[in-house]
Amino acid sequence: MKKLRFLVGLFIALIPLFSAPAQAEDVRDLLAKGGAGGWLNVERPVTRGDMEGRLVLLDFWTYGCINCMQVIPDLTYLEEKFGDKLLIIGVHSAKFKGEQGNDRILAAAQRFGLKHPVINDSDFAIWSTFNVKAWPTLVLLDGQGQEISRYAGEGHREKLERDISASLSGVTATAALPAIAKTDKENSLLWFPSRLIRANGEGFYLADTGHNRILGFDETGRIHSVIGTGKAGFKDGDYTQAAFNQPRGIEVLGDKILVADTGNHAIREIDIRTHIVTTIVGTGARGFDRKLHDRPALETALASPWDILFIPLSMERKFVVAMAGLHQLFVYDADKETMSVYAGTGAEKIKDGAAATAELAQPSALSMDGNSLYFLDAESSALRVLEDGKVKTLIGTGLFDFGAADGKYPDAMLQHPQGLDARNGQVYVADTYNNAIRLYDRQSGELSTLKLKGGTLNEPGDILLIDDMALIVDTGNHSLRKLDLKSGELTPFELKPMQP
Repeated sequence: MKKLRFLVGLFIALIPLFSAPAQAEDVRDLLAKGGAGGWLNVERPVTRGDMEGRLVLLDFWTYGCINCMQVIPDLTYLEEKFGDKLLIIGVHSAKFKGEQGNDRILAAAQRFGLKHPVINDSDFAIWSTFNVKAWPTLVLLDGQGQEISRYAGEGHREKLERDISASLSGVTATAALPAIAKTDKENSLLWFPSRLIRANGEGFYLADTGHNRILGFDETGRIHSVIGTGKAGFKDGDYTQAAFNQPRGIEVLGDKILVADTGNHAIREIDIRTHIVTTIVGTGARGFDRKLHDRPALETALASPWDILFIPLSMERKFVVAMAGLHQLFVYDADKETMSVYAGTGAEKIKDGAAATAELAQPSALSMDGNSLYFLDAESSALRVLEDGKVKTLIGTGLFDFGAADGKYPDAMLQHPQGLDARNGQVYVADTYNNAIRLYDRQSGELSTLKLKGGTLNEPGDILLIDDMALIVDTGNHSLRKLDLKSGELTPFELKPMQP
C-alpha cells in the first residue's frame, strides 16, 4: 500500500516532465473548455472571446495549500488595480482526492472570497499543458494567448504588476467579463466556521471565519456576543469596531480570548470585561523569518497562524501557535511579550526528532493532554506529538500519502485533517477531507473511524470534547453538530441569533 501511494505521488510529480507546452493558438481553446469539471464561481462560462485581446493570469492552485491561500491577497490587489483589462482564472489542479469535486472547489472559492472564475482541472490536463511543476504557479498570457511570464510560489506581486503594466498596450477587449456567482453568505448565520473553544467551563466562543468575526454563546446556543464588524479588515477597538480577517484558532485564559487572526497574520486579544480587541502579536504583513528567538511580539511578522493553545505546564503564560504558513510551531510568551520558534525548521516535510530539527507540513490544530502536545500537519495528513522536546509522528508518512484507512502506523491514513481534541490518551480528529471523525488510541496505536448516525459531515473543521459528547464544527455545512460519543448519534446544535 505504501509503495502504491509512493508511485501515485511520483506520477503526479512527474506529469509535467513528460508534457510539452501547448501551441499558443491552442491555449485559449483549451481553457474555454473549462477543464475536467467545467467553470465554477461565475454566472456563465468564460469563452475564448472573453480572453481575446485581454491579459489572462492563470493561478494554478489546490485549495488546501497554505501557499496558495497566501497568494490570494496579491490576486485581489491585481484585480482591483487592472479591472477588466486583466482576467484572472483559477486553475484548480487538486492535490488531494477530497479536493476534486466541483462542490468542494466552489465552496473553497466562496470561502476565500475569490472574485474570478475557476476551472476544475482534476485530471491535470491544463497543468500538464502548461508544464506546471508546483502549487501555486502564476502564468501571465497576452491578448493573443502567448505566455509573457510565469512565477512559482509566493512573493511575486510586484513582478506581476510590472509585467501587466508593460503589456497593457496590447489590450483591446471591451466586453464585460462574466459576473461572479452569488452566495448565501449574507443570509447564513454561520459562514464556514472553523474553531470552537469552551470558556471557563461555561459557554463557548466560535470563530465564524467566513464572516470575519467571533461569536460567544451559552450552553443553549443563545448568542450573547458578536465580536467584529463582519467585514474583513485589521482594526482594533470595541466589539462593534474591531475587524478580523479569516480568524481561526481561539484560546481562552481567564477573561481574555486569544485569536489566531489568520488572514491578518496576527494574534488578537479580546477582553471580555471591557469588550475591547487589541493586537498583541504581528505587524499585518506576511512573515518569512524561520529562526526568530525572543522577538518583540508586535515587531514579529507571522505567516497564517492557524491555531493557538495555552501551555499549562508552568507558572509562565505561554501559548503555542500553529504557524501554518511557515510549517512551524511558534511560542508566544505573554509575560515577556515575545515570539520564538518552538518546533520545526520551516521545511515542508515530515521528519521526527528534536523540536529544533523536526520538519512539519502546515500545522493546523493543537491539543494538550497531560505533558503531550498533539498537533495535526494538514499537508502530510499527519497526527504528531511533541513530548520531552521531541517530535514523533503517530499517523502519516508523506506529503502525498493520504486516505481513509484504519489501523496502525504506517498503514492507517488521514486526509488533510484540521481539528482535534485529546483526553486521557484518546485523540479525536476532525478528518476534514474524509468528512469523518477519527479516534486514535495512544496506548494501542490504533486509528479507527467513528460510525456516525443521523447525518453526514462536510469538511469538519474542529471537535470539542465535553464529557460523553462532543461539539463538531461542520465547516462545509455552515453549522455546529452535537455528537454522542457512545452512540455515534449526530444532532444539530442550533444557534439562536442575538436579540437587538
